[in-house]
Amino acid sequence: MPALPPKALSRIWARRQLVRFVLAATFSAAVATTPSHAQDRDRSRDNDSHHHKLDLSRLIVVGDSLSAGFQNDSLLDTQQPHGYASLVAAQANVPLLLPLIAPPGIPNVLELVSPGPPPILTRAPGTSPGRDDPTIQVTDLAVPGANLSDVLNTRPSLPVTPSNILTDLILGEPGVAFGEIRSQVEWARALNATTIFIWVGNEDALGAALAADPALLTPIPKFRADYAELISRLSARGVTLIVANIPDVTIIPYLTPSEDVAEELGLPLFVIEPILGISSGDFVTPDAIPLILARLANPSLGPLPANVILTAANATTIRAFVDAYNAIIANQAREAGATLVDIHQVANRIRRRGTAANGQILTNEFLGGIFSLDGVHPTNTGYGVIANAFIGALNAEFEADIPYVSIDQLAKTDPLVFPGIEPPDSIQRHVDPGTAKSLRDSFVAHPAP
Repeated sequence: MPALPPKALSRIWARRQLVRFVLAATFSAAVATTPSHAQDRDRSRDNDSHHHKLDLSRLIVVGDSLSAGFQNDSLLDTQQPHGYASLVAAQANVPLLLPLIAPPGIPNVLELVSPGPPPILTRAPGTSPGRDDPTIQVTDLAVPGANLSDVLNTRPSLPVTPSNILTDLILGEPGVAFGEIRSQVEWARALNATTIFIWVGNEDALGAALAADPALLTPIPKFRADYAELISRLSARGVTLIVANIPDVTIIPYLTPSEDVAEELGLPLFVIEPILGISSGDFVTPDAIPLILARLANPSLGPLPANVILTAANATTIRAFVDAYNAIIANQAREAGATLVDIHQVANRIRRRGTAANGQILTNEFLGGIFSLDGVHPTNTGYGVIANAFIGALNAEFEADIPYVSIDQLAKTDPLVFPGIEPPDSIQRHVDPGTAKSLRDSFVAHPAP
């Protein structure tokens, strides 16, 4: 995460110290009298989920930015309740406690000034003081930027550190007040869950797409071992596991297919191919857009640099890894008797056909209504589509009879759905390079040497 100013970190730490004195005795006593998920651990968990009724009364969520309700490149209290997990909980009429982050969010939220083209975006001013209420023990434990290994192992730090800021705020408050320092999995085991949503692994592939570098993919053997550990540690008799798989990370509007570049420029691909150095099946990152315009004006600048092109071969590699991750997830879910939510299929369906809302078709293009201003995370409406995928799986598996989210109603109030208006195709209608850099700072983890 981008670093916060020292004064902001000081304010957050001061609030933690206050919370520590107020909560230590109260929370410790509560933990001591609450039955622990870990205390009821039983590895002989019933492998047929139909043999027990779905109980969402103590719903716990582990995951990454998608499970945290992250959008517009920010975790922000006015956006988090629109996340898929919160929507599912609301439809099921069960509690889900969120680590609400005060305005202007972390990082500062992106705001749309004009859809353009080119779109004009700005960052909300100011500095977030951290959690709205650091005394609440949250049950949505998802941390933006967390990959599979982080979900298992990464704990909050003392004092608050800029590089670990959201982990510290989400997993560290209020637990650090009495010495409880736990990872997502460790908290999930301690909070006496009845049902756990597990949507993990997106960040193991996303960084490779954002940086156009498949070397950043988590090795498949490590993913297999870590995912087996994840399911093993969260399995217990009477606990229902709901597992989601990983979408194709190359279909996000952060990336622009070379064919779309040609169409938006009004030129055949074979004309721009030697100028830009892109071929059929390639993608370009947001950093390429101003470079494209410069090279069309002055071809002597030469082809685009390699680091702004996700080649067709590298995109194929990323998809192959995602397919391998999803095979591991499906196998582990089957062995554990968990319910699988096929988000990969949902994302591919949106890519092919879009999503209908109030008589218009929302698409996965930038400003197409499904993805937010960062070109990676969903809008309110996009999260509604994901929530309905979870609800559909729960209803089919458990006859839960949870009402679906109304996509029409969400779209009516979604500030990033433009009723009856389809933004014109333009080479300038893309994620801007500044946003791209912020995303890479937050979500690209470089492999250890």
